[in-house]
Amino acid sequence: MTTKTLLTSAALLVAAMTAPPALADGKIYVQLPDLSAYHGEAAEDFLTEIVMANVVSSNCAGYEITEEEWSLLTDSADILARGQLGLSVGDYDDRYYSPAFDALDEADTCSTYGPHVATVINTLVGLGGSREALPDQDKAYEEWSAMQAAWDAPRTKTKTK
Repeated sequence: MTTKTLLTSAALLVAAMTAPPALADGKIYVQLPDLSAYHGEAAEDFLTEIVMANVVSSNCAGYEITEEEWSLLTDSADILARGQLGLSVGDYDDRYYSPAFDALDEADTCSTYGPHVATVINTLVGLGGSREALPDQDKAYEEWSAMQAAWDAPRTKTKTK
């Protein structure tokens, strides 16, 4: 697969992740971690780790994950990118997914980052996330959609005197 094809795939993936999913698409919702302590550089660094874990687990043999773990990774990345850092979908893709997919062109990416996939997932679980599907997927969908809508709402700044 060429880098251009991978970038196109990444752009489509980011668009799909940030658009409200249809219940018929089969997305699995899991309990997400509390990432509210991550701001600025810490949020950027952790987002880089999560995106790399997602890309590596999706493209490197031997590092595959479950659908629930994939949701944990991608939704956590969205929380950091859109919620904590306030990134647009384009900036999110350009700053995080494009470099992660570019890294796949390097011979040692899978062996270097693959073992770290489990560590990232375990960290997210340690922060309150889960590898198990939520029992009420319809309610989870509604809550996820509301969170996304809040990210897309215009942000206002308050003036201080």
